[in-house]
Amino acid sequence: MISKDGLNLIKRFEGCRLTAYKAVPTEKYYTIGYGKYSPSITPGMTITQEQAENWLIYDLAKFEKKVDKYDSIYHWTPNERDSMVSFCYNVGNIDGLTAKGTRTKKQIADAMLNYNKSGGRVLAGLTKRRQAERELFLSGNKSTITEIAREVISGKWGTGEERKRRLTQAGYDYEVIRAEVNRMLM
Repeated sequence: MISKDGLNLIKRFEGCRLTAYKAVPTEKYYTIGYGKYSPSITPGMTITQEQAENWLIYDLAKFEKKVDKYDSIYHWTPNERDSMVSFCYNVGNIDGLTAKGTRTKKQIADAMLNYNKSGGRVLAGLTKRRQAERELFLSGNKSTITEIAREVISGKWGTGEERKRRLTQAGYDYEVIRAEVNRMLM
């Protein structure tokens, strides 16, 4: 489940509107609450603040699943996961951002800033959101070397070249982790 900080990030950038609206006149559907965009939302529709909160939590579950499908590759820290859920909620998925799991965490953080356009135009609001998501993504909360070494020993990261690839892709220095594993096993 997304943390309170992650939820607040989404709320801050989505804003909450209790009456249906179109963010851009050319959009096919209406939006309401915290960015809920759906064919079931009709012009003039209104909801309560409680409904907006409930819909957001309900809808986030779908986007959390889209982020979690990459956890076996990236082993998201809580801040990274929150950042990805916010991004996914806004964009719809993280497949392009992660290049379907082939980018490193550093490449993901760098690519995040490119998703600041709508209709080919750079939008200040999207630029600020991507910067905030990137900052959260990069803001520590990374597992310690010892924690990762324990996970390696337990088999969580695979073996051989697969382990090396996965650790590197998740943003860890393979040689540092290997040295810690060897120290722990002595």
